[in-house]
Amino acid sequence: MASFRQLEDLPLTVASPGIGFRFVHGEQASFSVFELDPDAELPTHSHHNEQIGMLLRGHVTFRTDQGETDVGPGQVWVIPGGEEHGGVAGPQGATVVEVFSPPRSDWPQA
Repeated sequence: MASFRQLEDLPLTVASPGIGFRFVHGEQASFSVFELDPDAELPTHSHHNEQIGMLLRGHVTFRTDQGETDVGPGQVWVIPGGEEHGGVAGPQGATVVEVFSPPRSDWPQA
């Protein structure tokens, strides 16, 4: 059955200091919108989910197995499941949309 929600009506989850996100789960994937404060740090981590994203606003420097990559608005990425990654937002912060497959079982069920 189809489901429609307003983004700002979804609960805000804090990922780490200065990083909050809202999300929904489907049967095969989780969709999220992250807001990063200026210079917010996302600690290096990994998860079994494939991660596909796009930067809408700001800049982020990602750290992956390949080194550091500066990402600007409109750029997209794919991070395979199990690959360690992290990053830091630029001085204006950032807005990121991401899809995770399979759905994130470590996030609360709505």
